[in-house]
Amino acid sequence: MADLKILELAGVLAGPLAGSFFAELGAEVIKIENKTLGGDVTRQWKLPAEPRDSSPGAYYSSANYGKKVVFLDFNEPADHSSLQEYISNSDVIITNFQKKVAEKFRLSPEELHRLYPDKIIIQLNAFTYEDPRPGYDLIMQAESGYISITGTEDGVLCKIPVAMMDILASHQIREALLLAMLKRQKTGHGSLAHVSLYQSAISGLVNQAGNFLMANSVGKPLGTLHPNIAPYGDLFESKDKIRFLLGVGSDEQFKKLWKTLNFLAPIPINFVTNSNRLTHRRALQDELQKIFSQKNFNEWEKDLEETNIPFARIKNIQEVFDDPLSIDMIRERSSEEGDKLLSVSQIAFRFSE
Repeated sequence: MADLKILELAGVLAGPLAGSFFAELGAEVIKIENKTLGGDVTRQWKLPAEPRDSSPGAYYSSANYGKKVVFLDFNEPADHSSLQEYISNSDVIITNFQKKVAEKFRLSPEELHRLYPDKIIIQLNAFTYEDPRPGYDLIMQAESGYISITGTEDGVLCKIPVAMMDILASHQIREALLLAMLKRQKTGHGSLAHVSLYQSAISGLVNQAGNFLMANSVGKPLGTLHPNIAPYGDLFESKDKIRFLLGVGSDEQFKKLWKTLNFLAPIPINFVTNSNRLTHRRALQDELQKIFSQKNFNEWEKDLEETNIPFARIKNIQEVFDDPLSIDMIRERSSEEGDKLLSVSQIAFRFSE
């Protein structure tokens, strides 16, 4: 990737995450930010505890690893000329300009593709390039159905507390870019790809979409529960008040769980199959909770691990980063001002030596 040159004309999260991914792999990524507005808007998204005058903040740092940042004002002829030079020297252009802005500065994806047919151009928009509606993750979560199925049965709605729609779109950008690179390697031709935040979100509905398309079942808020499997996502509490989830995904796994918890007691008829357990989920939860409340979590942890039952303690973020596997995902660098910057890697695969 060392010879790959990416020009990032994208702000907030989806485009920058894709740029960070390739920067981690060794590509040269140049990020252009708006000089007149103080740069990427996420520079302003600081926690109350973060110093106002330090740059950049935690949110911005999470999506902008290893890039060269250049501040330009496209209204200034000299800066616009510099932009054209950056475009000429790049292999890939990632942009999320709305149509009216792109056309104002002669940066429409079609124009770029016509002028630079050998380059890979990725255009990100909320819905389509023609649609002027802005795209923020919260809006996408609402529009694409996620908020309607995220929350609890008592009507309390929630959003996914990370910008998952942007993350999904970022992966679509990476995949389109990699396919375009293969095409260029074989043919010498560039590509123009459009990525939609909305359609990226739809692609992530997977089984919830399948439940509707195949069984006309409209998803609803279930908290941590799974609509198709039980006990999967069912929450329990040990004698010492530690909360944990079960992830039992098959009838065979449930047999092992029941044997672990009840020794030789036969499985009640209402719990024998997954279909039975979904129908009688509340009774199943009550029965399992009575058993789990008899021992402390460390005892159940030992028993469940010995029988290979999927389970998980509910950890907070600090506890997550106590895990060596999580620590291995932390990337550290210094800003131009000398500040220590920490972020999570965008690379979660490893090639064997």
